[in-house]
Amino acid sequence: MAIRIKLPKFIKESVCAIFVALVILMLSACSSKNYDPNIITNGELLYVENCLSCHGVNLQGQQNWLNALDEDGHRLAPPLNGSGHTWHHPPEMLSEIIKYGLKSIDSKYEGKMVGNENLTDEEILSILEYIKSVWPENLKKEYETNHE
Repeated sequence: MAIRIKLPKFIKESVCAIFVALVILMLSACSSKNYDPNIITNGELLYVENCLSCHGVNLQGQQNWLNALDEDGHRLAPPLNGSGHTWHHPPEMLSEIIKYGLKSIDSKYEGKMVGNENLTDEEILSILEYIKSVWPENLKKEYETNHE
């Protein structure tokens, strides 16, 4: 014979809400690196709009980016696809560069990477998640280990 306790409705609803919140929290903690695909899709759209003209359709950067200069004497855009040095930098630095340009980390910098202060922090996060999504798995893991 089971004993049934009649609880007020608001207590039942509160317990259910707490349970659902705990489940969501546990699931998000287990998959903190698996962002909503919409973030990456939005990041790709923002990349196309703000970065593609210099860094390329496949995030490949400009040819000879490491050693050559453009017609104005500026350094060429590096690849963002994992074959360059982007993955060596912490996310805070990459966010600063995207928003404020390379001058934010090198006051003597003169070049075309001036940043885009109109991008929100959320948009910058989306761009970075898109960029990281094209990296090989070993670089993603190393990046997460070293920077997040």
